[in-house]
Order: sequence, then structure tokens, then C-alpha cells
Amino acid sequence: MKKTLLIVVLKTFLSFNSFSQDSLNSSLINFLKSPEISNSIVGLQLQNQSGKILLSNNSKKSLIPASLQKLFTTAYVLNKLPLDFTFKTLVLSDGLIDTNTNILYGNLIISTSGDPSLESRIYKSRSFIKDLSLLMSKLKIKSIEGNVVLKPLETDYQVNNQWLWSDLGNYYGSGYSSHTFRDNYVEVFFNSGKEIGEPTEIIKIDPNIDSFHLINKVIAGESNRDLSYAYGAPLDENRLVIGTIPANKENFKVKISMHNPKIFLQYSIENTLLDLGITINNSTNENNTLSQLDTLMIYESPTIIDLVMCVNSQSNNNYAEHILIKAVSKIKKDITLNQAPEYLQDFWKDKLGISGIVFIDGCGLSRMNLSSPSSFNKLLNYQLNHSSVKEAFFNSLPVSGKSGTLKYIGDNTVLEGKFIGKSGSMGGVR
Repeated sequence: MKKTLLIVVLKTFLSFNSFSQDSLNSSLINFLKSPEISNSIVGLQLQNQSGKILLSNNSKKSLIPASLQKLFTTAYVLNKLPLDFTFKTLVLSDGLIDTNTNILYGNLIISTSGDPSLESRIYKSRSFIKDLSLLMSKLKIKSIEGNVVLKPLETDYQVNNQWLWSDLGNYYGSGYSSHTFRDNYVEVFFNSGKEIGEPTEIIKIDPNIDSFHLINKVIAGESNRDLSYAYGAPLDENRLVIGTIPANKENFKVKISMHNPKIFLQYSIENTLLDLGITINNSTNENNTLSQLDTLMIYESPTIIDLVMCVNSQSNNNYAEHILIKAVSKIKKDITLNQAPEYLQDFWKDKLGISGIVFIDGCGLSRMNLSSPSSFNKLLNYQLNHSSVKEAFFNSLPVSGKSGTLKYIGDNTVLEGKFIGKSGSMGGVR
């Protein structure tokens, strides 16, 4: 089913506000007869705010929700975390600063907390690296007789077991890390030849480090779209990039997942210090506990309300997984990316009294997720009538023809600005 058919459905059903039940049923029957969806399963439940069901088709059928999964995730997060909650990144020291020589005798320690907004391209006016640079200048440190240590010490970068191999190397398949940095993806800029089939040239990678390698098999193609794909697993230093980009392009941008965000963050911090003229001796003991440390700076993310808005309005997979893990970690410490959806599923099964849902991830990238139209309506009714975070939840949704993923749905029509919602799609799913 094409996206345009979904738009037609919205136009048809929403414009029948004052029409009879027969008119609604007739519109649904005509839509289901469309040859474009003859081999598809269409799930629908149209319900008013009083709870009356106006229209239904396969409403109890468990279907793949794609990014609609984010509705369950964000509602859960808002119900579990304080609305003023922020992720915190700490800059610490386990030694003393000699004010006469401006030498830090000890480690400079960065304690991260899985903040998805850390140096994120979404929040360009905020910068942990810039604030760290200002701090170091203020302290007038010239040398670190120790090391730059990122905590937790372990590299915990992980992806979901049920995400497709073809998704993992691409930006929307980047995983969770306590050391998340710049959305966990790099921007790769290509130049392509004028002739179809000509090889392309990578001219820039941002950010870039020596241990991240791209094998470029991308060629110039007929399509004016980005049809390139990257393949590579977490912690695998190599990414194979194949497919096509439009011919005769300069600085054509493709986004590819990082293999290890911690290394990118460490590299950025150390280079920032070196640019300030600070030398790093690289000899120290890394076994100190956080209780023994002096806090030099606390860097905070935007509030959870703002992060939820990024998830729902922009359908950001990376933010969705990070805020879900943070919310579940309040119940179970050291939760993994694959375990967190179990808590999400159990919460909503109990809260809404629903069955037939299967939650594999928080963002909807897995094709193993299952939900029904009826389940989504129960969720929305709960958020509308029984939730203390109703305003934060519904304000996070994009507006038709105005914002986010609905910006071009209903724009320049009578629907512009008239409804809020959440879209979701993947190959074969709308």
C-alpha cells in the first residue's frame, strides 16, 4: 500500500465527521476494494473520545506497527520518569590541580549516562564538547598527569537481536550506548560521476577516526534518491557501503552507524584538549570509584519532555531506545536493549488489559513487533482520560501539514493543522 492511500483514508474518514454511520461504512468498503491493496491486510478502528467505535476492520488483528511502536514507548517513559528528568554527564577528577603549575595530577574522568542528545545534531545550540572546552580554559589546566577516562569503563554498545542485518549499518539502526555521541552515526559525503555506473568517491567523513573504515562500493545510479546501504556489526571497524546515489552530485550526504560511539567520544574529547594546548601524560590508575571524585562540571540534557517530542515528532529510533532503557533501569539496573521491551510489554498488558501485543524493541524497527488497532486506541484513550502526563504526551505528536513526520500530510488542504498523530512505515508496512 502506498503512502498516498493512507492520506486518502485520513481525508475520507476525517471529513465524515457529521455524516451517517452508513456513509462511513460505505467509504471503508470502497477503500478496501482498491486494487492497490488487494493483497494487503488493513487494520482500522475509528473511535470517538467517548469511546464509541464508529468504524472497524481487523481491529483485533495483531499487525506490524513499525514506528507506531513509539507511542507505547513514549507513553511509558512519561509515566515512569519525572517530567523534569534529564540525563547527566559528569566531568570529574580523581586528583588535585596545582594552581602554581596548572597541572592536574590525576585522571580527567567523563561519566556518561546514555544521553541520546549528547552532541546530537538535533540540538545544535547545545554542546558538551564546547562546555568542556570552556571549563578547561577556566581552570587554566595545561597538563594532565594522568589519562582521559570514560566511565563506565566497559564498552556496552549494543543493537537489538531482532533488527535486520540490512538495517544495522545505517543511521536508523544505530544502537544503544552509555557513551552515545552525535546520534551514533557519521555523515559520509560522496562525489558521484556523470555517467550511470561510475564509481563514487568519499571526500569526507564527519566525525572520523582512524579505526573506522569504509569499503566504498557505491556507484552513480539513475534514481535521484539515496539507494545506498551500509553493512556492519557493532564493534566491527569495517562498514561495507553498496548501492547507488544520484549521478553527477557533489557532497552527497549518507548517514552510517558508528561501530563504537565510545571511541568517537574519547577521540573528540582528547582532540579538544590538545587543541587547547593541554598535554595528556597517559599514565594513571583507572580503578577509582565515583565517590572518591571531585565534580568539575555537570552537563544536562534537555528534559524528558523534549526528548519524547524528538521521538514522536521526528520518529527518532535512537532516542526511543535510549529513553526506554533509562525508564526501565529505574526498575531493573543494568538492563539491556533486548530486555527492556519485556517491561514495556508487561506494563501495558497490565495497565490496558490487552493481549496480542508483542514488543521486541522501543522504536518499531523490528518486524517482530505486533500490535492491533484496538490496542492503540486503548492506549490513546488511557493517555487522554486517565494519565497525569496527557498534555506532555499529546503535545509531542506532530501536527498535520505543520510539523514532524506529518508536515507533508494534509498540507495545503482543509486538513492542515486539524489533527495530530503518529505515522509509521517500513518495507511492505504502512
